[in-house]
Amino acid sequence: MLNWRNLITRGVAGVVYVLILLFGILYHKYAFITVFGLILVLALNEFYRLIEDKTPHLISKLFNIISGAIIFISAYLFLEEKAMLALPLAALIYLLSLLVSAILINRSDIFNTIIYSAFGQLYITLPFCLLLLISYEYEMADPAYFYAFILAIFVFIWVNDTFAFLSGVTMGKRKLLERISPKKTVEGFVGGIFFTMLAGVGFSFIFTEYTIFFWIGFAFIASIFGTLGDLFESLIKRTYKVKDSGQLIPGHGGILDRIDSLLFVIPAIYVYLLIVNHFI
Repeated sequence: MLNWRNLITRGVAGVVYVLILLFGILYHKYAFITVFGLILVLALNEFYRLIEDKTPHLISKLFNIISGAIIFISAYLFLEEKAMLALPLAALIYLLSLLVSAILINRSDIFNTIIYSAFGQLYITLPFCLLLLISYEYEMADPAYFYAFILAIFVFIWVNDTFAFLSGVTMGKRKLLERISPKKTVEGFVGGIFFTMLAGVGFSFIFTEYTIFFWIGFAFIASIFGTLGDLFESLIKRTYKVKDSGQLIPGHGGILDRIDSLLFVIPAIYVYLLIVNHFI
């Protein structure tokens, strides 16, 4: 029987989440820093809490969350040319803190602790810093926030997720990677790519300073790596035998469940932009 209360709760929570993201992307660079800084902190909290709960290793959740936030803010200060040494110093101090802890903390599993800690920053904080770089990438001669690529990333991820689901439900027969995500199908995967590339064509009519081929390539990369990011987080959850990364968003799970695709798409798009910028 259809549970309308859960459906309405899920729908309202989804709309609120999207509106918050759009506010952060479209309103102002300070809104961007605030919204995505908060999302970063929440995602790091979920990740390290999961590791803390499901493994015997000593994980300093608070230290890693604070370090991730400092690195993210340092990346912003670097791009604004307000503190050019902040980013390398923050990263180096974090790394040195992990190395020193290996010497001072008397635990046989200390290296596992360091690996888990560093991986959380690599998996979550690094993509968020690259998101900042993407927002400034084509304006580096005169550093300024430029939202078009950030908006495109989110729109393409949403289009890919929506039409991959719809294509899978209506046409799906062959499993994509059943051991990780039993519900994903090859047909859904292909359908998601196709409609995301159509969305790329749509963006070429809005942001005309970039060609239709640029936007189609952008959309294709976002679709491929969005699916990979989703599969990777599914692998993490299967490894630790949890359904969701958290319960922050009613009906949707945790914040990490909402940004799993994003964490793979951002580095891939950054590389794509670097390649395009080099050859054009």
